[in-house]
Amino acid sequence: MGGRQVTSKRQAIAAILDAAGSTPVICTTGYTSRIAQSLGHRPHNLYMTGSMGLAAAIGAGIASATGRPAIVVDGDGSVLMNTSVLCTVGSMPDLPLTHIVLDDGQYASTGGQPTYSERHDLAGIASAAGYRYVMSTSEPAELTATVARRTAGEAGPLFVHCRLSTSVEDPGPRIAEALHEHAARFRRAVLGQPAAG
Repeated sequence: MGGRQVTSKRQAIAAILDAAGSTPVICTTGYTSRIAQSLGHRPHNLYMTGSMGLAAAIGAGIASATGRPAIVVDGDGSVLMNTSVLCTVGSMPDLPLTHIVLDDGQYASTGGQPTYSERHDLAGIASAAGYRYVMSTSEPAELTATVARRTAGEAGPLFVHCRLSTSVEDPGPRIAEALHEHAARFRRAVLGQPAAG
């Protein structure tokens, strides 16, 4: 499944956010969060600052606690740092989690050091860990269509491996909002609670 078109991280994130609607989107730390913020803030976006490797764990917790779809926009380096989360997600066959791994083969926000992800079959690892659905694509249109389908409530964890170009791009500014304020704002949006004052 999937095409051959290699896309940039910005194109991939834009494609995901275009279809996310009010579904929570948890963005891994670094450039992914900064790019997502620069594309236009959504109250249902959670921009991780630090905690590398934990985006999928947070997304799984949100999907499990609410019983509603959640989307994780992860990176190859982040997944390789915490592959144990794949086993946790894979053990929850009805979890409505879409776990998208944007794989550019590098730790972009710390200087471009290689992750060596090309040596490992990330989709195969997710499949072996128990993800109900696994796919690979590098086509923005397919990412948008997949996210749109998943936000409609398709159950079972989906792992999407998206191979990207390695070109360096401007991620936009760092996340300026205080972490506790950002977390509270995200919680209100996800749980449907009114904003304070």
